[in-house]
Amino acid sequence: MLDKASKSKGLLQIYEMLLKGQVVKKSQMADRLGVSPKTVSRYIADINAYLSDTEKLQHVKYSRKEDGYILEFDKDEYLNSKDILIISKILLESRGLHKKELDRTITKLLNHCPYRDIAYVKRFIGNEIENYVEPKHREILIDKIWDISEAICRQRIVETAYTKIGNYGELDQEVVNRKLEPEAIIFSEYYFYLIASIKDKSFEYPAIYRLDRIKDYKISKEGFERNYKERFKEGEYRNLIQFMQPGKLQTIKFIFKGKSIEAVLDRLPNAKIIEQKKGAYLVEAKVFGEGIKMWLLSQGEAIEVLEPKELREDMKNTIKKLLNLYEVF
Repeated sequence: MLDKASKSKGLLQIYEMLLKGQVVKKSQMADRLGVSPKTVSRYIADINAYLSDTEKLQHVKYSRKEDGYILEFDKDEYLNSKDILIISKILLESRGLHKKELDRTITKLLNHCPYRDIAYVKRFIGNEIENYVEPKHREILIDKIWDISEAICRQRIVETAYTKIGNYGELDQEVVNRKLEPEAIIFSEYYFYLIASIKDKSFEYPAIYRLDRIKDYKISKEGFERNYKERFKEGEYRNLIQFMQPGKLQTIKFIFKGKSIEAVLDRLPNAKIIEQKKGAYLVEAKVFGEGIKMWLLSQGEAIEVLEPKELREDMKNTIKKLLNLYEVF
């Protein structure tokens, strides 16, 4: 009869293999532990009883395909191999993280992947990891994002040293010190942004700060107040703004004659089609900031801006300047 220490060791070895996504074959496991196949069956039954008693959302089952025992999740509440592949693809495409942060994050994800699927997932992301181009700022951001997120939850002032872009597109050497009331952190087009109000200053809309340009920060013990109704709604804000450019809130109308109206509606989540005829769509959308102009210009002749008149005139003037640039040559 096995002593308690030997039984505990055997149970732990089997459970560890199952957690790693490995297949436990009864005869092989019996030889490895120096026990009978029936004893291995009892160990697996004990593990299943433990999982059931502790209400863990997993159980051990025999797989004919694998010709052995595997650990399965009872509910779709854990990351599986498909989830890990999709998350990894999105992380790689976003190009928002330093290479070290990306490698570390994907490695941790793969540690949750069933052992038998790790090679499969690596096969589909390996080339993208090898050719990953990190953002030019090369800043480590994960700890900063976490710290400031905590400050948002606890409503704490964040003291920052921020570098602005100078006249020639390069960062200024001098930093601007600010006391900020952090509202939200948003990711957009390769960068993480802090949305915050400047302490003791009143503006209609909060300011936007690129997190990588915050060179130093301190979470103050000083707090600020926001009741539930006044809280910043980052989801709504994200649907209104383009390219994280500040500005005013406005309603625009334009005619779209391009190939995919679906792409337009995905880009402007609150946009509505007012009228449609012969491949032309009259679209209305609420937008915030100057970034909408950048997107409208990127659509070329597929879009004609109708309203507001100020934006239409601004578009015409910009197009004239572009034409003059090319006429010079």
